[in-house]
Amino acid sequence: MRFSTMSDSEIIAELCRRIKETRMQLGLSQIELAERAQVGAATIKRVELGESVTLSTLIGILRGLDRLHQLESILYDSHIRAFNAQLVSASPSRIRIRKKQANQPKEKRQAAVPEAAADAAINEWYTSSASRSVVWSFMPAEAEKK
Repeated sequence: MRFSTMSDSEIIAELCRRIKETRMQLGLSQIELAERAQVGAATIKRVELGESVTLSTLIGILRGLDRLHQLESILYDSHIRAFNAQLVSASPSRIRIRKKQANQPKEKRQAAVPEAAADAAINEWYTSSASRSVVWSFMPAEAEKK
C-alpha cells in the first residue's frame, strides 16, 4: 500500500484498520487495550471507527499493542542522513607520530640494544636450526635411564 497516493482521511482509516486488526490478532478486547494504552475505551472505539487520533493517543495505543518499536521506521532515512552528515563533517583528528628512541634517555636506549642483539641471535639460531632440519624431542627421564 502506498500512502503517498492516498488522502489524509484514507491514511487515517488505514492506520485505524491496522490497529483494530492487530488488537484482534493479539486477542485483546477494546477494554483491555484501553487499559494497556491508558486511554478510555471510547477512545479505542473511535480510533477503530477511523476517526482522527492524536499523536499521544497513537503512541499509547502502539505501546499497548507492543508495537511502539515500529515508530523507529518513521522518518528513519532522515535520521541516517543526519548521522552520515555528522560523520562526514567531522574533521579527522591529527595524528602525531614520534620516534621513541629519540625521546628516551640514553640509559634506556643502551639497554634496548642488547635486547635487539639477543633477538637477532635467537632468530639466527632458529633459522639455522630450521635449515639443518634439527628436530627437538622430549624424552622422559625414565626413558633416558634404559
